[in-house]
Amino acid sequence: MSLNHAIELVPQKNDPEVLLHPKATLCGPVLDHKFVCSGEMAPLSDGRVLMTYAGLSKNVHQLKIGEASVSVITSDSELSQEGWSSKREIIHHPECKACGPSLLRDKKGTLWLFYLGFIQHEEWQNGEPGNETVSDVWCARSDDDGKTWDDRKMIFKGYCGATRGAIQHPCGALVVPISYLVRNPGRYVSTCVVSKDDGKTWQLGEGIDIGQQGDHAGAVEPTVVELSDGRLWLLIRTNLGYFMDSYSSDCGMTWTKPVESALRSPSSPGFLHRLSSGRICLIWNNTMDRAERIEAVEGEIFSGSDIDMSVRDTLSVALTDDDGASWTKPVEVAKSLQLSYPKILEVSPGKLLFGCQWVSQDWDRLRPVYFKMNEKDLLG
Repeated sequence: MSLNHAIELVPQKNDPEVLLHPKATLCGPVLDHKFVCSGEMAPLSDGRVLMTYAGLSKNVHQLKIGEASVSVITSDSELSQEGWSSKREIIHHPECKACGPSLLRDKKGTLWLFYLGFIQHEEWQNGEPGNETVSDVWCARSDDDGKTWDDRKMIFKGYCGATRGAIQHPCGALVVPISYLVRNPGRYVSTCVVSKDDGKTWQLGEGIDIGQQGDHAGAVEPTVVELSDGRLWLLIRTNLGYFMDSYSSDCGMTWTKPVESALRSPSSPGFLHRLSSGRICLIWNNTMDRAERIEAVEGEIFSGSDIDMSVRDTLSVALTDDDGASWTKPVEVAKSLQLSYPKILEVSPGKLLFGCQWVSQDWDRLRPVYFKMNEKDLLG
């Protein structure tokens, strides 16, 4: 699936760098940081939305240890562009750089924050990562609608790529999709970190390995959703021109052999979200019909610096009501120089909040873009 439903996108008066679907409305806050590592959103008990992010002075790779922290900001009930509270720092580590946050509100109302404890990404040599390449995964919880955050703990030790959301399975298990580096040969492996005891302990699921070698090679930055039969579906970023699919019948502890997905994609992650209507919503860079080349082929060493970022200029959305067997025609919803790392929150039935990262051409500026749409406007 690659071709989009053609709709003329509209320049935004309050953000001339971004074009949006005519039924979409900008609604994110303006944050006064040059480099904002945007996170995800979660609903609060009063109908407002909590957004988390790391506001940095420059690229996290250039910061010193302890110079990054995770903050939150709260919307008004209408998700207006101006109606956001003052930012509030909630996580700081003197021993690492806290960034890359994801949020989950569980069925009891507890808010869960998952984020990276980034230390450094050493330059790769001969297809292998440096020995001091470290980015652990941490979590914290809030039982008072985000006012205080407690029980901070590391749930994965090693080097993890960007966090891509989290879900709670009907059995109660908390499921956090991640990808992590392995060596000899150096590559990424995808899986989930799972807690079946309300966050007291965490287990690493079986790794999903597609082989390859090099920085950004392998199974990278997955997104997870629950299927109607209770299985989990992991949609995995690759550099092969398509996602890969893997499934779990035991809450993310073991996974089926990954197979090529029908969903085409450049080397860029997507995001899956189960809606109250029963449909699954996907947002991603559906641009492979314009890609001049695929970034890697089997057996080649792949460098992330070779990614053609021009194929990340457009975000599209598609819906499925049969667990991915068929999809609505993808609808282009946003376009700019580069829009990537999308996310989704259903604020209320049928009312969707989308977010992504806007990236400057030389990666010296990073900021979030958030917009809202109705599910019915994506059904053609």
